[in-house]
Amino acid sequence: MPSAVWMYVIFSFSDQVGEASAGLSLKVTEKVVEILMKLHIGPNDYYYMIEVLHPLVRKGAHMAEYAILFLLLFLSFLATTLATRSMAISIIISFIYACADEFHQTFVDSRAGQFTDVCVDMTGVLAMVTVLLIVYSGWQIHHEKKLEKERRKAEEIRNRRRRTA
Repeated sequence: MPSAVWMYVIFSFSDQVGEASAGLSLKVTEKVVEILMKLHIGPNDYYYMIEVLHPLVRKGAHMAEYAILFLLLFLSFLATTLATRSMAISIIISFIYACADEFHQTFVDSRAGQFTDVCVDMTGVLAMVTVLLIVYSGWQIHHEKKLEKERRKAEEIRNRRRRTA
C-alpha cells in the first residue's frame, strides 16, 4: 500500500506542466543555495549557484523519488519472499514504472518523456540497492560474529562438563 501511494505521488509530480515542475524545483534549488551561502560553501554568486545547481536538484529529485519507490516495494515484497527475489522484483517494477512515467509525461504540456530520465531514476534505484546491500552485509557480519561467540561459549560449557564428568 505505501508503494502505491508513493507511485501516486510520483505520478502527481509528473502530471505537472513543465512550468510548474520547473518552478517547484527552482524553489528547492533557491533554498539549497541559501543554505550553502550561509555556510560559505561554493562561490559567492547566487545566480551562478542557481544555474549550476538547478539541474542537479531536478535530477536528484528523480533519483530520490525512485530510491524511495524501490525501498517501499522491496520492504513490501520482503514480507512474503526472499530478499534477493524481493530485490529483483522491486528493481523490475521500478524500471517499468519509470518507463511508464516518462511515457505519461509525453502527454503533459511542455513536458517530454526522456529515456535519460529513466536512467537517472534507475540510478536512484541502484543507489538504494547499494545502501541496502551494505547495510545487509554489515548486519550479516555482526550476526556471524554473534553466532561464533555463542558457539565458542557453548563449546566451553561442553568442555567443562566433559572435564567434570
